[in-house]
Amino acid sequence: MLQTDFLYDERFLESYAGAIITDPATAIVELVANCWDAYATEVRIQWPDVEHERVFSIADNGHGMTKDEFLLIWRTIAYNRITAMGDISQPPPGLEGAPRTVFGKNGKGRFASFCFSDEYLVTSVKNGEEFSCVVKRTDASPMSIENIEVKKAASPKSHGTYIRAANISRNIRFTREAAREVLGSRFLANPSFKVSIDDSEINFNDIPNLLSTEELHLKGLGVVRILHIDTRRTDKTTKQHGIAWWVQNRAVGPCKWAGSDYERILDGRTSEAKRWTFIVQADFLNAKGAVQSDWSGFVPTSDAWIATQRAVQNRIREIIVESGEASRTEMKSNVLEKIGASVNTLSYMSKERVQNFVEDVVEKLPGFGELEIVQLASLLANLEKSKTKYGLLELLHDQAPDDLDSLHGILGQWTIGMAKIVLDEIQGRLKTINELSVKIQVANINEVKELQALFANGLWMFGDIFESIHFTSNKGMTTVIRELFEGKAKKATLNRPDFVILPKGVTGLYSLPSYNFENQEEGCAHLVIVDLKTTGLPLGSTEKQQIWKYVKELKSRGYIKPSTRVDGFILGDKIEEGEGNAMTEDNGRVTIQPMLYSIILKRAEQRLLKLYERVKEAPFLLEQEQNELSKFIEPISIKQATVV
Repeated sequence: MLQTDFLYDERFLESYAGAIITDPATAIVELVANCWDAYATEVRIQWPDVEHERVFSIADNGHGMTKDEFLLIWRTIAYNRITAMGDISQPPPGLEGAPRTVFGKNGKGRFASFCFSDEYLVTSVKNGEEFSCVVKRTDASPMSIENIEVKKAASPKSHGTYIRAANISRNIRFTREAAREVLGSRFLANPSFKVSIDDSEINFNDIPNLLSTEELHLKGLGVVRILHIDTRRTDKTTKQHGIAWWVQNRAVGPCKWAGSDYERILDGRTSEAKRWTFIVQADFLNAKGAVQSDWSGFVPTSDAWIATQRAVQNRIREIIVESGEASRTEMKSNVLEKIGASVNTLSYMSKERVQNFVEDVVEKLPGFGELEIVQLASLLANLEKSKTKYGLLELLHDQAPDDLDSLHGILGQWTIGMAKIVLDEIQGRLKTINELSVKIQVANINEVKELQALFANGLWMFGDIFESIHFTSNKGMTTVIRELFEGKAKKATLNRPDFVILPKGVTGLYSLPSYNFENQEEGCAHLVIVDLKTTGLPLGSTEKQQIWKYVKELKSRGYIKPSTRVDGFILGDKIEEGEGNAMTEDNGRVTIQPMLYSIILKRAEQRLLKLYERVKEAPFLLEQEQNELSKFIEPISIKQATVV
């Protein structure tokens, strides 16, 4: 039976919606933003009061919702308002105004009412229909909808939504005065959008953080009033901030940074752009014919508008510089204080470099926040201490922007140490593939013994069962095999005593120990024999039988138990016709498989998810390939014979 119901932990909403349901300031901004998106012109809020037993409620005269619209929006996790309805909101019937750019996008705002109560009533009117329901959150479900009722609206032209908390389930320690301040600093930019709390409309007097109010006299035009508002809390976007132009108590165009100024005066990525709003009141522009008929903007060719815009923008730019001077001084002090422990351990010259760096970044890069500068300065201090000094910066300088974004993503999920462990392992395997691919291209290669070193740590190429790090070279078994050839095998070198070197190949033996019930080693559980043949030598039954001869000799000497599993691999660049199948002996416990170098290379690349093909231009691979090829290209120096 297919199970389609999901289970939710009681902490699901806190994790999913975050501050929207835990922080009253965030919650009330989200709810009022929903009213804006519904093209309300009036929003009435009742603030909760435990002493007078008043619950939270919010009502607007926006579009409203039908029952079906409500159920779709409220029941869709991660509802995307912009995808479903677009990013522009038009006025509902009976209201006039220019189109609005909406705030909502991720659909989490509908959870904001849970900040004030675990249960609330929703009533909405649209298209002559009024519906109501109760929305709850329980331990078993993040949201349930109950008691849905639909009836005919009292007036066919009415519209809007009303939300009322069922109780005061939390001790809201956020006063109505604080609510008025946070809403006033964000929603006063458009005079046609009126918000009231407890029947008192929010106005500029509710904003104690109104940074400045001044009048600008323009000769031959009139007086412009400029209000500078700071929300004090940096928002995620600039949607509620920018420059808002008012003419005769009506907004002209949207409030935003880009497009409202003749020159870019503030980068939208800065914290100031996400905190500040400038309201510019210039009533004379309508009499000068500078306002477009639909109030969507100004007439771009109007001399009055051009002169006013330039004068206002210049003054706003000056205000920003003046306002930022004190904050920049404070930021420098805060940054140096936070990195002081690291900086104080530096030499005088290094300390001076870090301090000058902080000064320059704060002054010349206003888009950088305090946290970013602390991180950069800490990095600089660490570089001053490091052995490589600024080599890292040179490497970063040479990277493409997309690669830097990728590096940022990696470091956000990995520590440098963890990433190095993984990359070292991958690099080692890629270098093994690269070196093998170079060497097997040489006909009758006489450096076949060098290939064995690749397989000492390269058993992983044969399959996942050979990944164990406990497979090690078995020198005792190697000595037994060397004795079989009675002088035909070359004497082992001190560097690699674990090889059996023959005229046309080299053999290595790797064993995995077995243990008894007391965890003591008691022999060999799995043996891997890798027999590498020189290029140009076809592999056939003779080579298979040679491996089987090794196994029988090791059994007779007691190195291999009856239960030991043996995998023998014979590698070359040719296989005799009809000899490609594996040979099995000892009731399947011994498997001997001839294999082409090209096949083992393909297996290795596949086991690395075909990374080699995608990164074969990596500097460490190109350098390795060049070094390996040079060994075969460079002529061997010959000592000049003595002239008789």
